Amino acid sequence: MKIFEIGVMKTGTTSLGKAYEILGFKHMGWNPALHAEWKQDRLENIFNTIDEYEAFEDGPWRNIDFMLLDSRYPNSKFILLERDNDSWIKSLEYHCSPKYNVNEVTPQYLDVQWIENRSAQIERELEYKERKYKTVKEYFRNRPDDLLVMNISEGWTPLCNFLGCPQPTCPFPKINVSHTVRK
Repeated sequence: MKIFEIGVMKTGTTSLGKAYEILGFKHMGWNPALHAEWKQDRLENIFNTIDEYEAFEDGPWRNIDFMLLDSRYPNSKFILLERDNDSWIKSLEYHCSPKYNVNEVTPQYLDVQWIENRSAQIERELEYKERKYKTVKEYFRNRPDDLLVMNISEGWTPLCNFLGCPQPTCPFPKINVSHTVRK
């Protein structure tokens, strides 16, 4: 069984990755080299890496067509992290805009459109998220055991129930938060 987070960034993906580790899953998070290969539609190394791990969050994993992952890795579990649009856009902007870059993102991943045409950028991001989430939910509509839709603030209970794991006694991790601008 593989576990794939397939939502969008800044919804708690890094926290989910830490939760995978606490639960004992061999996990792979953000991988810039494989993300570059995904952008060039080169999937061989990506699939080789998937074969070596159990759980995935962030890019390139969430960028890969989830239907392809579902077909290639039968009996996998998929997680869609939800977050309200207002706080999501704020966090995304603080993370991706050269104006803020609160998480010290490598310049190649920053998007100047957050400065040059902020309202259009917000509209694009919201439309993308809405379209993707609608597609994922529709695809899994008759397979509730294969898709968990959760807000990271819900913590251990929905995740552990979905994965069939005992619930840890430690607090659910909260990592890579970019909802506030650092002074």
